[in-house]
Amino acid sequence: METLTREQIFYDVRHLLDELKGDWDYEDEITHDTRLFADLGFESIDAVALAAAIEEHYQRHLPFAEYLADLVQQEVPDITVDDIVSFTFAHLGAPCTMEGVQR
Repeated sequence: METLTREQIFYDVRHLLDELKGDWDYEDEITHDTRLFADLGFESIDAVALAAAIEEHYQRHLPFAEYLADLVQQEVPDITVDDIVSFTFAHLGAPCTMEGVQR
């Protein structure tokens, strides 16, 4: 299996965001510093959809629910694309725990 770089993950996440944004009013380029809620107008369901899209893309379960719950508890006001990239990069090296995924 090929080792992914942070930059490859960024491009993947940016592509997934482009697919998910549909009718959003955000027309600027999505960068590492783009904020999901303030810039892209995310609602919590959008964060769940992005997490699911990332998991599907990489065929891996990642603890996004725990990550997002922790951010809420810490009262973090927003999440950047780079935050998602860093989280994904850190967890892709962990053993796969997604039940039902054929490997």
